[in-house]
Amino acid sequence: MGLNIKDIAKLAGVSPATVSRVINGTGNVAEENKQRVLKVLEETGYKPNALARGLLMNKTNVIGVIVPDLSNINFAEFVKGIENEAKSNGLSVLLTTSENDTDSEISYFQLFKEKRVDGIIFSGTIFTERHREELEKADIPFIVFGQWFEHPKLTCVNVDNERAAYEATKYLISKGAKNLSMIMGPLWDRSAGYDRYSGFLKAIVEEGINPKDIVLEEGDFSIKSGYKAMKSILERKKIDGVLAANDFMALGAIKYLVDKGINIPDEVQVMGFDDNIISEIYNPSLSTIKIDFYEAGKMCVKAFIDTTDNKPIDKNILLPYQLIIRRSTK
Repeated sequence: MGLNIKDIAKLAGVSPATVSRVINGTGNVAEENKQRVLKVLEETGYKPNALARGLLMNKTNVIGVIVPDLSNINFAEFVKGIENEAKSNGLSVLLTTSENDTDSEISYFQLFKEKRVDGIIFSGTIFTERHREELEKADIPFIVFGQWFEHPKLTCVNVDNERAAYEATKYLISKGAKNLSMIMGPLWDRSAGYDRYSGFLKAIVEEGINPKDIVLEEGDFSIKSGYKAMKSILERKKIDGVLAANDFMALGAIKYLVDKGINIPDEVQVMGFDDNIISEIYNPSLSTIKIDFYEAGKMCVKAFIDTTDNKPIDKNILLPYQLIIRRSTK
């Protein structure tokens, strides 16, 4: 049987509480006692069991993470940022995927509570009364990525989607696009759906364009839905510019235009949103709004650490974005 903290305390001639304080770097320990404990730890090669340490400290040093889908490149980058930042701060990650299913999200909240995680980073699209009830039961930090959910216990990390979509639309207009269209995300998705549509609408109204003259199509953020939406738009009206609510739908739109022999960007300019690696290597490469998902993951972990350290923190943290111009626009 391996050594435990009581054994280390006996060998060092100190109390188990002193050993715990040395191991975890907490509290005040006389230098002489500290050195005796460190000497025993080195001689025995003792490594404290994480669960036992967690029970002593009422902490597990584990963050629970819920994302919709790891096959999505953006979320894969997001999780990579979380894991690297967590590791550099001595934290571990317990990762699950929900497919944006409320039942799954609620069950994972409950599982994380059973596992005694120290906090939860959650990326979802809706915040129901059931989510709220689970949040009220848990006395741990909740960090939300990608949405502005309203609750005093939540810290949200997100992009100003409305402003970014507004700037992307303004760019298309500045490059000569007069007959614009948008491939929207579902409007029940407040950030990627409604807010991006709202930014597009604000830009065209400022230019004196009647919203009734705009052809809109809704997709589900997939390449296939972007292809289908572009087909439907062109069957209804001739356009010279389109903003898609994410890169995958924009790439679907480009594929349809290429299949029909329509020149990009001379005849139709295409703008996406998010900026994943496929957008850069696609032909033609896609102009888009760049969101650094890796940095977003790091920011979520930093927000968690600041919250647990009781540092002052903005409950709505803005993630920067950048307009990236490539070959799909002039």
